Amino acid sequence: MKEIINIDLLDEKDITEKYDQSKISSELLEFIIKEAEIIKKPTKININNKCHTKKNIKEMLKESFREEYENLLSLHRKTDLIQIGLFILGVIFILISFQTEYSLWKEVFLILGWVPIWEGIDLELFNDVREKRKRKILLKLMQCDISVN
Repeated sequence: MKEIINIDLLDEKDITEKYDQSKISSELLEFIIKEAEIIKKPTKININNKCHTKKNIKEMLKESFREEYENLLSLHRKTDLIQIGLFILGVIFILISFQTEYSLWKEVFLILGWVPIWEGIDLELFNDVREKRKRKILLKLMQCDISVN
């Protein structure tokens, strides 16, 4: 099984962002992540530096993996806070529906209570799964050996 990600860098512009030369390009980062998804257990990233750049590609890649991982963790924390807020809002509306005597308002508040609860569940079931998979891949990539030829 192939456990090596091979990258051919033909142009120095392929390496860094257009407006920030100190960061790896987002296209290159996404390519590596997509390749790592296919491989499952990448052990090495082999970069064929055909443009002969003097930039420290290895360190830039490691830093990009770490930054992307930290961004995803930050997003996960924000999503958790949103889920808690939606749950509390839903419970409040459901409690209001139990206290309301007029049946139309009772039903309105009951529906208004269930919608945020299900939105929070939706965030957990669908968005978090994709992010969790990407975080797991980034952790593996941070442990990979990177060689620049």
